[in-house]
Amino acid sequence: MTGLFRNIVLLALFVCFVPILFLGIFDLDEGAFAATSLQMLIDEQYFIPTIGDDLRLEKPILTYWIQTISISIFGSNEFALRLPSLIAALIWAISIAAFIKEEDRTIKGTNIFLIFFTLPGIFLISFAATADAFLNTLISLTFISLYKYSKNEKASHLNNAAIFIGIGFLVKGLTIVFLAGAIFFLYLLFIGQIKIFFKAIMSYKPWAIFFLIIIPWTAVIFLRLDFDAFSYLFLGQSFGRFSNTFESHTGPVYYYLIMLPFLILPFFTDFLKGLFSSKFKSNRLDMFFGIWFLFVLIFFSFSSTKLPHYLIYGLTPAVYFIERQHLKTAGKSLSIFAFIFQILIWSMLLALPFYLSYLIEVMQTYEASLNAINTFAKDLIYQVLIGIILLTITICFFLKYDNVKVKKLSALAFTIILSFKIAPFLHSVTQGDIKELGLYARDGDKEVSMYKVNKPSYAFYAQKKSFRGLRSNSLILTRKDKLDLVDKSFEVVKESENYLIIEIKSDEN
Repeated sequence: MTGLFRNIVLLALFVCFVPILFLGIFDLDEGAFAATSLQMLIDEQYFIPTIGDDLRLEKPILTYWIQTISISIFGSNEFALRLPSLIAALIWAISIAAFIKEEDRTIKGTNIFLIFFTLPGIFLISFAATADAFLNTLISLTFISLYKYSKNEKASHLNNAAIFIGIGFLVKGLTIVFLAGAIFFLYLLFIGQIKIFFKAIMSYKPWAIFFLIIIPWTAVIFLRLDFDAFSYLFLGQSFGRFSNTFESHTGPVYYYLIMLPFLILPFFTDFLKGLFSSKFKSNRLDMFFGIWFLFVLIFFSFSSTKLPHYLIYGLTPAVYFIERQHLKTAGKSLSIFAFIFQILIWSMLLALPFYLSYLIEVMQTYEASLNAINTFAKDLIYQVLIGIILLTITICFFLKYDNVKVKKLSALAFTIILSFKIAPFLHSVTQGDIKELGLYARDGDKEVSMYKVNKPSYAFYAQKKSFRGLRSNSLILTRKDKLDLVDKSFEVVKESENYLIIEIKSDEN
């Protein structure tokens, strides 16, 4: 890309950050992180994550600390929750771009940065108010340090890796320790330098750094929790997800092969070509990135618990393989196959609101807002924008415009649509009612509670502690189809389509 074209694309990309920074939070994970972080401030207790009266031991402490600091500075709102993740993602993107540019002088760091944030999976996880942006950043920084150590065996690189792994442990437990160890071992094994691995693990200073980082908070947790809770936090949540299915998040062994195209559209074909044309035997960087991606793909494919964002742990190398493919094809026009692929993507996006509108009619559900779906189906701006994009791609094809520029413009357009239209729609259809009721429950001194639903964002928007059950003197969030299960006299306080707030009548207290 020329400098002017690249700057225009970069500016447009940064504009896409704005609506996502202020987008409402999603349940379950974002809502739980938000409610837990807020409760730390309410209770003035910053060592053991709790939500209501319950321990929340799904993740270690660091993400809660970061969100709590941000809330203290910017207030209890979506921006405060999302900004730390974006900052982490910017560090992630800049560091990997600088690393790739350093290792391969034919690649421009700005191109890597632009591809990075136009991959839908990475773009969305970069704003998620959870631990994932922090963890992915630390995974990348760890692997950069380990790769450099494998080249020159400087202790400083190994010590840096220990710092990143220690911080990553406080973000998501043993996940980063396992990934770093396994992938580094396999890489050195394949390049015939396995002695470097054993030299690394036998070095005492990195271990001292690692334990110095994790021991203070870990010791507090060990002293305050029983052994079962401690074991669940550090072992059950990490390795338990591989052997057991958590929260019904399961899928077939080919689950991530299905998810992969959606996470890297519209560069999927470029990624495959770049990956399969790599010179793994003669190019160490190709080997390193290839093992990184393939290990994550294969390992999590056999995990009992499957969530799309697990694959993102190995998605950073995709940026490299995509740009390598772009360098090979720069200046060439779109092939007929690439043209059809691009048209197919945008045609599916054009049909999306109509398909969802049809689906909601034949499959009644209380999880989604019918009004939001119908509004989306009538969104003429959305339809016109996609129509313009389809027409532009078609014109570029017949005029034999540079295929790389067409694909990058398509990816940028996809990011714009995702940021300004699809993501707000997804929030409206799944969370609009919850936010409205949460804001309503903010007034007054009554507690908030949930009955037969798990929407902790309700408590965050109410700016109160999150409880469960039919509690007296509480504004209780439930869903219309759950009312028959309420075994006490109640009155409806506030209603918003599928969800409502009820209050137990005083004569039942």
